[in-house]
Amino acid sequence: MSGARRVVLDASALLAWVLKERGAGTVDQLLSVGVAPASVLVETLHRAAEKGHRLSLQQLHEALLEMGLAVEPVTGDDVVRAAELIAASRQASGKGSLSLGDGLCIAVAERLRLSITGGEQHWETLDLTVSHLPFR
Repeated sequence: MSGARRVVLDASALLAWVLKERGAGTVDQLLSVGVAPASVLVETLHRAAEKGHRLSLQQLHEALLEMGLAVEPVTGDDVVRAAELIAASRQASGKGSLSLGDGLCIAVAERLRLSITGGEQHWETLDLTVSHLPFR
C-alpha cells in the first residue's frame, strides 16, 4: 500500500459516496487517504448493483481506485479478530451486533492502526483500539 493512509472506510461510507447520499462529501475528501478491506469492496459493489447504480461493477471499482482508494487484503489474523469483535458485540446487551463485514473492517483498521469511518453508531460502544469517526 503506497501513500500516507489515514482512515479505513466501511461499506456504508463508500455506498454513501457511490449513491450520493448524506455524508458523500465527507467521504469524497477521505478517498485519497482511505483504505478499504477487500471484503468491503465486495459489499460496496454488490449493494450498489442491487440499488441499480448505472456503472458496471468493473467501472465502479475503477472509479473508486481512481479517486485514490487503496484496497487492503484481509489476513488470517484479521479473520480471528473480526470473529472476536462480532462475538463480543453479540454478548453485550442492548448494544447492537456487528455484521461480518463490519467486523473485518474494524479488524483491518486495528491491524493498520488507522481510524475507521462508518455509519454504525453502536461502534462507539465497543472496546476498539482505533478511533471511530462517523461520516454523517
